Amino acid sequence: MRPRDLPPLSPLGTRRGAGRALPAALVELLRGSDLDETGAFLAWQLALLPRGLGDGERAALALLVGRLLAAEAQGSTRIAVGDQEHRLLGRAGELAGDPSAGRRTPLVLDGGWLYTERSHACETRVASRLRARLVPGPFSPADIERAVADAATVTVPSPSDEQRAAVAAALGRRLGVIAGGPGTGKTTAALLLLRSLARLGVAPAAIALAAPTGKAASRLEEDVRTRLAALPHLPALDRELGALAPAAQTLHRLLGATAEPGGFARSARAPLPVRAVIVDESSMIDLVLMDRLLDALPERSQLVLLGDADQLPSVSAGAVFRDLGSCAVSLSRPFRADPSRAAGSRLAALAQAVRAGKVEESAGLCATRAGLDGLARVGGEHLPSELRGELLRAHHDRLLPVAGLARGAFVLRDGCFATDDLPRLEAMAAHLGSTRVLCVTRQGSAGSEQSNAFLHRLAGGGADFLPGEPVLVLRNDHERELANGDQGVVVRVHEPGQAPIPAAAFRSRRGWQAVPLPALASAVALGYALTVHKAQGSEYDEVLLLLPDLPCPLLTRELLYTAVSRARQSVLVCGDLAAWKAGVATAEARGSGLAERLGGQLALAEHRR
Repeated sequence: MRPRDLPPLSPLGTRRGAGRALPAALVELLRGSDLDETGAFLAWQLALLPRGLGDGERAALALLVGRLLAAEAQGSTRIAVGDQEHRLLGRAGELAGDPSAGRRTPLVLDGGWLYTERSHACETRVASRLRARLVPGPFSPADIERAVADAATVTVPSPSDEQRAAVAAALGRRLGVIAGGPGTGKTTAALLLLRSLARLGVAPAAIALAAPTGKAASRLEEDVRTRLAALPHLPALDRELGALAPAAQTLHRLLGATAEPGGFARSARAPLPVRAVIVDESSMIDLVLMDRLLDALPERSQLVLLGDADQLPSVSAGAVFRDLGSCAVSLSRPFRADPSRAAGSRLAALAQAVRAGKVEESAGLCATRAGLDGLARVGGEHLPSELRGELLRAHHDRLLPVAGLARGAFVLRDGCFATDDLPRLEAMAAHLGSTRVLCVTRQGSAGSEQSNAFLHRLAGGGADFLPGEPVLVLRNDHERELANGDQGVVVRVHEPGQAPIPAAAFRSRRGWQAVPLPALASAVALGYALTVHKAQGSEYDEVLLLLPDLPCPLLTRELLYTAVSRARQSVLVCGDLAAWKAGVATAEARGSGLAERLGGQLALAEHRR
């Protein structure tokens, strides 16, 4: 996005300030929203399409289109239009049309709502495909009950009655939706789903595990395989499941994303060779990706979505998982932050207050401390923003043991770490993973980039990463089995007889692997501090949450709830409590018509359940 103090590009040329200027109201929208300059120019160009409008009407139309494009950039699929705007659009038939008219126009006016044609078509298709799946699945209730009961009897610890009921309900329809907050056992439910499907005669190779991001997919697979391996007496069906089930992968990879933007190899013409697809972290699935997934699923296959509708939604437009809430089976008992212990009880209360939008109650649950000496590191605590630098210095000091463990080179043999070095790597990872700095934004004095730079300077760093520093993968690397969001640690490695070189060590399916830093180039960044978006799916003993100094549209109830629910023991909020209160009071506002389009079908599905 361009600096806000520059004049916008002219609609009639590329030189700033040349020719006819954009309408003043559209320029103001550009400066105060997520609409970028290209979007503003597009809004103006679309407003030029209708014939017979006066300059004032055309400017009003450009502003309306700009509002729609800005809303889409913020995650909505539509905006409401009033009577006056409705009349204006009625005079702009070349631009906006009724979906029942059978004539294509760039915008669609559906009742009192305005869509882009793409969003309207996508939302309509998704609603139709979801309705078609809200029907009984191929298995009888008696068979489902027997399969779930058999799978649960050999699980340690045994799934709760709530988890068993959720899995049985999900298997009873071609579309299953399991919703629950962090730590409520969604991974346990996913494993129970897998093992129950095997007992219902579904071959392991016909079951797909997926998630919207590489990090979430890696975590899902690791959790499932670890829990399968931990079963005391592995039945033959589960041994086959562990050996033959495909690896969890991103939805993009599952669908065969191509080099062409928005292109996928899998579609209705070339459907996925599966009988069931289980998707974790489904709240992050946007409308377009859900459309592609539903298009690629065989008609008689089953789809099970797991997620938390109260967490941050997808980056792109849509809130599909939230809109399916009426037919979701909910998991409510938390296992991550144990409510029976003081820390877990306080965190659970804080998360619930944030989730419910209780501004004063949530602020009261963050005990304000005058300095770092008074920190109890239990439940929610608050420090003023003036202590941010001191807090980061203390955080750096707590990470010094990692730097000590990283001294000296690690030995590689045929590309693998020596067995004697593995305990050192595990200790470094455990220490780094116990606490994390989370930020609302990347930019700004309280953003992840400045926080990482500050901690890097404290470590004595310059242009290069230092041994013991945490790093974050920025994009998927399928060849090295690295996913966007994976976290590693910098070490020095060498093969016997060779000079040490800097590398990043990551856990992978094959164990610890070392990737030379030059090979990663710009694909990694410092990982002392992450944005809350990047931390989705992670959990830490302690979270240090830095609030921005200036008003920020990203600071919402959903973001704060996501940040708080990453913690097992404590959340330390550093910043102005007024910013915290503003965030708790601000719900993520996403305009979507999907729930309305599903309407009675959701109610019917709920009644049958």
